[in-house]
Amino acid sequence: MISTTLFYKKRMISVISYCRDCRGGNVQMKKAFSCKIYGYDKKEVDRYLIEMKKDYEVELGRKRDRMLELAEETRALRMEAQEQRELIEKLTEQEKYVSRALIKAEQRAQTIIEEGRRKSAKEMEQLVSEKEKWRIKFRQVRQELMTFERNLLQVIEKFRDDINYYSAKEISDTILVGDSETDGNDSKTSISYYFEKNEDEISEEVASSVENIRKEKVIA
Repeated sequence: MISTTLFYKKRMISVISYCRDCRGGNVQMKKAFSCKIYGYDKKEVDRYLIEMKKDYEVELGRKRDRMLELAEETRALRMEAQEQRELIEKLTEQEKYVSRALIKAEQRAQTIIEEGRRKSAKEMEQLVSEKEKWRIKFRQVRQELMTFERNLLQVIEKFRDDINYYSAKEISDTILVGDSETDGNDSKTSISYYFEKNEDEISEEVASSVENIRKEKVIA
C-alpha cells in the first residue's frame, strides 16, 4: 500500500492536463489533488488518469482522423500531380509537333518563294530577250520599208523622166514633120510604141524591186 502510494506520488507530482475549452482549443493547466496521510488521494488520481486517458484517446482519434484526411489529401494531390505531369508531357509533345510543323511549313514557304523568284527572273529575262528580238526585227522591217520607199521613189522619178522625155520627143517630132499626116501618124505610132515599151520596163523594174525585198525578208 505504501509503495503504491509512493508510486502515484512520484508520477503525479507535476501532472499537466490538456482539456478542451468551449472553442475546441487546448488549454494547459495543472491538476491539484487533495493530500492524504501518505500522499495524494488515490481515487482522485485514478479518476484523473481515467479522464486523462479518455482525453488522450479522443485526441489520438482526432489526430488519427486528421492523419487519414491528410493521407487522403496527399493521395489526391499525388494523383493530381501525376495527371498534371502527364498533361504537361502531352502538351510538350504537342508543342514539339507544332514547332516541327511550323518549321517545315516555313521551309516550304521559303522554298516556294525562292522558286517563284527564280521563275520570275527567268520569265523576265525571256521577256527582255523577246523584246530585244522584236526591236531588232522592227528596225529591220523599218529599214526594208525605207529601202522599198527609196526604190519606189527612184522608179517613179525615172518613170516621170521617161514620160517627160518621150513627151518632149513627140512634140519635137510633130513640129519637125510638119504637114505630113502619114509621117505624123508614124511618129505617133513610134512614140506610143516607145512609151508602151518604157512603161513595161518600169513595171518590170518595180516588180524586180519588190521581189528583191521579199527575198531579203526570207533570208532574214
